[in-house]
Amino acid sequence: MTSGKPKPFPAIPHAVSEHPSASLPSSLREQSIAVAREWRRRNANRGTLPMPEGFWVKPTIDPYEAWLEVNRWNERREKVHRTQIDKLKRRPLLSVIMPVYHPHIPYLDQAIESVRRQAYSEWELCIVDDASTDPSVREAIRRWSRTDGRIRASFSENNEHISVATNKAVAMASGEFLAFLDQDDVLTPDALGEVAAYANAHPDADIIYSDDDKLDTAGRRVAPQFKPGWSPELLLSYMYFGHLFVVRTALFRAAGGMRRGFEGSQDYDLALRIADKARRIGHIPRILYHWRIHPGSTSSGGGAKPYSFEAGRKAAQDAWDRSGVRARVVQPDWAFQAGLGIFAPVFPDDGPKVVIVICTRNRHGLLRNCLESLERTSYRNWEAVIVDNGSDDPESIRYLQSVRHRVIQIPDSADGFDYARLNNEAVKRIDAEYVLFLNNDTEALKPQWLSQMVGWAQRQGVGAVGARLLFPDGHIQHAGVTHGLYKGMAGPSFKRLPARDNGYMSLARANRNCAAVTGACLLTPRKLFMKFGGFDERAFKVAYNDVDYGYRLRAAGYRIVYCADAELTHHEGASRGFVDHPAEAAAFRAKYGFATDPYYNDNLSLDNERFDIRSKTAVTERFQPIPALMCAYNLNWEGSAYSQFELTVLLKDKGIIDPIVYCAQDGPLRQAYEKQGIRVEVAPHPLTNAWSYDSAIDRFAGRIGEWNVQLVYANTLETFYGIEAAKRLNVPSVWNVRESEPWQTYYDRFGSEIAARALGCFAYPYRVVFVSDATRSEFRNLESRLNFETIHSGLDRKRLLLHLRQEDRNKLRSALGFAGDECIVLLLGTVCERKGQIDLAEATLRMTRETVSKCRFLIVGDRHGEYSERLRWRVESLPPDLRTRVHVIPETSEAPSYMAIADIAVCTSRVESFPRVILEAMAYGLPIVTTPVYGITEQVQGGISGLFYMPGDTATLARHIETLANDPALRRTMGTYGRYLLDSMNDSEAMAIAYGNVFQEAWLSGEARACAE
Repeated sequence: MTSGKPKPFPAIPHAVSEHPSASLPSSLREQSIAVAREWRRRNANRGTLPMPEGFWVKPTIDPYEAWLEVNRWNERREKVHRTQIDKLKRRPLLSVIMPVYHPHIPYLDQAIESVRRQAYSEWELCIVDDASTDPSVREAIRRWSRTDGRIRASFSENNEHISVATNKAVAMASGEFLAFLDQDDVLTPDALGEVAAYANAHPDADIIYSDDDKLDTAGRRVAPQFKPGWSPELLLSYMYFGHLFVVRTALFRAAGGMRRGFEGSQDYDLALRIADKARRIGHIPRILYHWRIHPGSTSSGGGAKPYSFEAGRKAAQDAWDRSGVRARVVQPDWAFQAGLGIFAPVFPDDGPKVVIVICTRNRHGLLRNCLESLERTSYRNWEAVIVDNGSDDPESIRYLQSVRHRVIQIPDSADGFDYARLNNEAVKRIDAEYVLFLNNDTEALKPQWLSQMVGWAQRQGVGAVGARLLFPDGHIQHAGVTHGLYKGMAGPSFKRLPARDNGYMSLARANRNCAAVTGACLLTPRKLFMKFGGFDERAFKVAYNDVDYGYRLRAAGYRIVYCADAELTHHEGASRGFVDHPAEAAAFRAKYGFATDPYYNDNLSLDNERFDIRSKTAVTERFQPIPALMCAYNLNWEGSAYSQFELTVLLKDKGIIDPIVYCAQDGPLRQAYEKQGIRVEVAPHPLTNAWSYDSAIDRFAGRIGEWNVQLVYANTLETFYGIEAAKRLNVPSVWNVRESEPWQTYYDRFGSEIAARALGCFAYPYRVVFVSDATRSEFRNLESRLNFETIHSGLDRKRLLLHLRQEDRNKLRSALGFAGDECIVLLLGTVCERKGQIDLAEATLRMTRETVSKCRFLIVGDRHGEYSERLRWRVESLPPDLRTRVHVIPETSEAPSYMAIADIAVCTSRVESFPRVILEAMAYGLPIVTTPVYGITEQVQGGISGLFYMPGDTATLARHIETLANDPALRRTMGTYGRYLLDSMNDSEAMAIAYGNVFQEAWLSGEARACAE
């Protein structure tokens, strides 16, 4: 939960111009890629460094165990939940429906007790015993009904099976909603309260379902099902609602209740029959139900009750028959072999006309394979239209002249390759009910592929259908689109999963809804495509046009379907080989950066495409500001310290935290904090003069206790003591790691005992937050509790650009002592060994005197020290004509002014995680020459917005600077692309929201992790 919906990034004010490859030499891209690859190769052996004595890397726990560690019911969570209940305007009566037949009495007792311990009190439990022959069952039920007047019981004389027993229990119910509970399952303490809260927030909700997990025979929680939001097409595949399943009583009765003859899948049949009549179907993305696994239960596997498969198939067949779409429902072989009650329709091979649009240019071999595969298509009413985008290869021209299909010639526009325009123009020239966009590097694998897609497309409300695409090696390339992958963008679901793997909850193999589908194989009604203006030619010429089309369809109420039964091979990227235009990524971020994916559960990870469980807790409402201790390494105006200052102020202003800042070193930032009304405590380092590590941590923990903080934040590896102290106080913590130095040796100066203890702290925080994926990867061996996360740093771009607009560049140059027409090469950052500024001084020796004579080289950020002395000596030793062009400037608060007058930004660092100075250079529209170390490659796109050189390779550094210094047009192009790339990343607002979520989640988790030694 955040303090409010963030404002979107500013819209891109102009259309995407030519693609980068059209205006930038391909050699620059290739060289930069090679340099980055070489740097990674040289640094690939860091994992083999020796670790401190006494420390060992702990094994990684099971992902669901990690999730459970931060989601267990605790006093804080219960208090928050009861507060939520107290705020409800309406407290509907909820009738819990429990049919009973020969239960295991201890399990029955636990099921009933789970209802009685609900935090929400407005419930009734309606039990119908379906003629159990064991007298102890009746005795147990009567005992419970005497204990609590809200428990109502009835006993049938004859066994009539579960559908009738359920209907009898509903006949006893007087509640507004029915919540179905099996006789051996367990509700969580907040289950009914969450249902009541959802019903309050959505008065039109007729069906509500939640996530669930299972209890094994030892009582352990396993096999969680973190489900998608309401997905009509997935429900036709299987009963994904599962438990908890809640239905409005009036709707249940109007539908005639459970039907006899569907035993084993009676709830599935009910769901299919009432889903079409429900005004709203709501999903609570929380585990509210524990499904018991024991021999003979359906939860132990569909094979335990094989009759349930046929009942489920029959229920799905009835649903298709009611829809009016011809389909024969089967249980696919893969589902049968896996013992899964999953079903799929088989559609006829006749139907409305489909025109398959295939754009191509040269590469006739790809097109030939594609067209030959289409000849095997069993669907009868189709034709292919080939859109030739200016093929000039003689063999390709001859092949196009020989094909039996219609060929349309559409050359590139003045702006270059435009995939969106090509398809839009083609659709205008065809006549068919449906159009299918197909890449020329695809090959259909099954004859029925098109029949299956058309069948789904004919369902009412479906706007587009996509296929299951496989790489040539047999791994999945595309199984629908998931929003939020790739740092808030969009990406292919289950990418690189083996094709034989069903995926999480079998979602890789089941027909279902998704956020969008790829344009490599996309079927949509032609009229609908025309109505929506086709693909967006202005913002998404090459990339994201398919995703944008899907998102626009969903916004208008249409559904997108992933058809798993339509399989094709996709030679991804073989057609044109372009990299994505930075402007298109920026435009997508501007339009959809804060969108959510209704089909992707928030408890699943966005770090990869596999639908992995992530260790997080759900925050559903706003809290009071959290008393938080913010441990700082120093209070100087420099990278990590200033980043913490900005973050602290942002979170305080958003009402997320009520901070106290602790630091062992005083500095100028103290005054800045206090000016913002933030208390600062400066005291000696906890380990100073400590005779034992434990006693020092205990003393610091005592001080934290006196400050009454409820969350500890530690900035940089240096403040590990704050994490250790939080663990002892059982206070949740968040650790921000900003360094990229080897963790095996980082703490060597403390000695092996303290180094081992410091590294052990990685297991304690709710989150260890890294500022780049590259740095996170370097520390991956320490992630034993699956608590790592990357949050890229963001800039306050408006503040930076306001400075740029207010300053007249020529006047500013003059005020700083530089001529207006000189090319200023800026290297900004604290002068130190790690940042390697001597490289720039050395590079001037390798440039032509002509280039040097028109440049000024500014090294800004000098601080007294041994490396500073070496740098100054090297500059002084340069030839006189060079020496006068190189300026070493002390640390200054005027850094933005130097950025504003620069023409080229240089970064010579050896170790960087996600340098702020790179972001600032991008904001100011500067081309960048940099080393490709760690997170820098997540900021700079080599050959597009900047150029890479290996640390110490001053010849390449000099060559890159010369290239840019002598080509103003190239500088402008790279600077423009850099701004686009920056627009596709976090800004300060997005960064603060991400950290705010982490802080609130950590606080709600209520305590530090109980880490097993």
